Amino acid sequence: MSIFRIILISLACILCNPAPLLAQESGSEDALERFPESFGREALRKDGFDLQLIAVNDIWGNTTGGDHRGVGVMGNLNIVLKIDTEVAGWWKDGEFTLYGIGIYGRRPAKAVGDFQFTSSIDAPETFEPYEAFYEHSFLEGQLKWLAGIHDLTLDFAILDYGYSFINSSFFTPSTMTQHPYSFYPNTGLGTRAILEATDKIYVMAGLYDARPATAGGLKTVDLGLSRSDGLYTIGELGWRSRDANERHAKLAVGAWYSSGTFKDISGDDRSSNYGTYVLGELELWREESISELKFWQQQPGEQHVNDQGLGAFFQVAQAAQDININPWYFGGGLRYKGLIPEREEDVLGFGLAMACFGSSYRALTPGTEQSERTFELSYRALISPWLVLTPDLQYVLDPSGNPELEDALILYLRTEVTL
Repeated sequence: MSIFRIILISLACILCNPAPLLAQESGSEDALERFPESFGREALRKDGFDLQLIAVNDIWGNTTGGDHRGVGVMGNLNIVLKIDTEVAGWWKDGEFTLYGIGIYGRRPAKAVGDFQFTSSIDAPETFEPYEAFYEHSFLEGQLKWLAGIHDLTLDFAILDYGYSFINSSFFTPSTMTQHPYSFYPNTGLGTRAILEATDKIYVMAGLYDARPATAGGLKTVDLGLSRSDGLYTIGELGWRSRDANERHAKLAVGAWYSSGTFKDISGDDRSSNYGTYVLGELELWREESISELKFWQQQPGEQHVNDQGLGAFFQVAQAAQDININPWYFGGGLRYKGLIPEREEDVLGFGLAMACFGSSYRALTPGTEQSERTFELSYRALISPWLVLTPDLQYVLDPSGNPELEDALILYLRTEVTL
């Protein structure tokens, strides 16, 4: 069966059958017993332990252009254990996180040849510890501090609306991920603090190992610290709405600096790199009517807040021109939650991610195009409490700025299973 048929059949099933796969009768206790809470997780939570298994798979097909046509499956398996120290009977305001990850399958970037990976999980095959840190809360939760192995991109430069998409740049601007700092798939030692200065203003700061892996050895995790590794420092100041009844909004500015040793665009050793970013999102319009949630989407006595409607987001990021291949990034898009009746939790998204190649780099590589632009159209569908399907289409113009590569059209079907 071709990749076209797989995606079309899956999308048809989503649109034509709005009822969840598991929930057949609202309020059915028998149906509830088949949900993931019955897999022993509730018993663990009572003792302060929360174990979660998440499997993400991308079925993809590069239909035209890029380096070559092809199909494949790329996936990762996530095993996450969180320990609430107070519930466990140890001490208050603490939490341990242990996170292992296994990456497998055929990488779509090898077929497309793009600079911005069309899949956020695209990485070399490996099985390794991904995160292992302790976080403590102070001042009744206003200040949170953690230390250990940590992915900085799970806290910094992120937007809620970006998680509706598959392309990696909508998760983290491409200017921040062109050198192997502490993010997926190789994380390093670090520390991060978040201060809620007011009910809407926050400040974040982090300090990390600037070289947890080398660009040519992403399968190798290096948890050691050395002078040549240097330090990666990042800070962010942001404003966001906190009341669910208010219009959702966020605006953040950030900056980072790395003192680690790395190769610049000329292949010379450098020991400093820096960049900045500005990003934001805004709920433009909210539906007036509130559709009744399925019984498995609400808690007893919970009043549902209607967050269905249209929203927009933007990203602008910069890095040093004479050091980095990609000194500027521009991204943005629209997303609509609950567009289709009886599909209140589904999200339709359209976005553009543009990685610009610097004049210094293009002077060294004559013929390189000015930028790579990727258009993405996605539909994230909540099928059941444990299953999400995302049919997705991306069109990549000038992959990696390489004039020898034709524009690429790649199709995805992402599955997310959470137990």
